[in-house]
Amino acid sequence: MFKKINDFKKDAFVRGSLALFIMINIFNFLNYFFHFSMARLLGPADYGILTVLMSFVYIFYIPSEAIQTIVTKYVSRLNIKNESGKIKDLTYRSLKKGFRYSIFLFLLFLPFAFFLSIFLNIDFLLLIITSTILFYVFSISIMRGVLQGKKKFTWLGINMIIESLFKVLLAIAFVLVGWKVYGAIGGLLMASLIALFSIFFAINEILISKKEKTDFNEAYSYGIPVLIATISIVLFYSLDIILVKGFFTDELAGKYAVASMLGKIIFFGTSAIGKTMFPLTSEIHEKGKDPLKILIRALEIVSILSVIALIIYLFFPKLIIGVLFGPEYVSISNILFIIGLAFTFLSISYVIILYNLSINKTKKLSVILPSFVILLIVLLSIFHSSLIQFSIIVLIINFLVFIYSLFLLKK
Repeated sequence: MFKKINDFKKDAFVRGSLALFIMINIFNFLNYFFHFSMARLLGPADYGILTVLMSFVYIFYIPSEAIQTIVTKYVSRLNIKNESGKIKDLTYRSLKKGFRYSIFLFLLFLPFAFFLSIFLNIDFLLLIITSTILFYVFSISIMRGVLQGKKKFTWLGINMIIESLFKVLLAIAFVLVGWKVYGAIGGLLMASLIALFSIFFAINEILISKKEKTDFNEAYSYGIPVLIATISIVLFYSLDIILVKGFFTDELAGKYAVASMLGKIIFFGTSAIGKTMFPLTSEIHEKGKDPLKILIRALEIVSILSVIALIIYLFFPKLIIGVLFGPEYVSISNILFIIGLAFTFLSISYVIILYNLSINKTKKLSVILPSFVILLIVLLSIFHSSLIQFSIIVLIINFLVFIYSLFLLKK
């Protein structure tokens, strides 16, 4: 028994995974509590609008997710030799570029927002306010990439909890005041600022270190396939919410959003495993060793957790939906297991894709994954006669991505 305890203490992956798993799932719980409370306070129609806006937030996070992955990889490389000065240089230069990109993307989104407001029947001003999150996501992703690369998983988790906690508190307060969807988005934006400022305490030893110039031009060639792969993953768990709003009534879209949110518990709940694995497999690969054992362990953990969630969704769908969201959403209990299975396939695929990115196997990912996104859009545009048919298409596409990820693993 003592030997097992000692092995646990020495196992960086298990310890890091456990710490980050607990904290990310507190973060996820608070995020879902945000959705539970908004669904009850806003009602199906306004909640449907909010979920579409949140899907845009996920899409706005696409470049930042790629940046966090790139920063994590290069910080983990510098962390091998404890080169804090070079990490500081990388951080500062990344923040400057990130701010410039956020301005560019915000201005680029403005004309699209006008047409989207017509197609989705959402206030133009609401879309613009939501898009200001772009000024936050680049900076926070760089900072969290530094924490992840230095394997400060506890600090990373704490910062995420701070963001989600204030989002819940502020959004509920603003909605109760009477600001409706504007209040929910306002709470999200204010909580983001609080999280951004709080993260500086976690990287204090880097900020006070003497800056040393470092060359990370290689990051650009590495970053393009990472960006493409990240875009694809985010679209896999965001597009269904956006498209369902265009094809169905506001009420049905809001109800589907509940099933989708519950299905994504599996994806976001197990994402901590991949986030912990990435810097470890990257560092092991940089040392010339084989990180495959860590991947296998990660897949085992993700599979076990996903199966537990699927069993609950299969046998108790009405209970889960009724307790968390209210009786008016119970009518979509027949699609909960389908959506849960779809995101189980995506969760496993995500771990394998992160593994390939960590060991620099990126070419096939950047070519093939976007084709699945296009296929998802085409099929959902054709087959949407009912929410069940819509959900089955989501399942089929995620299953195909899963099969492709297994092919990558075999290679």
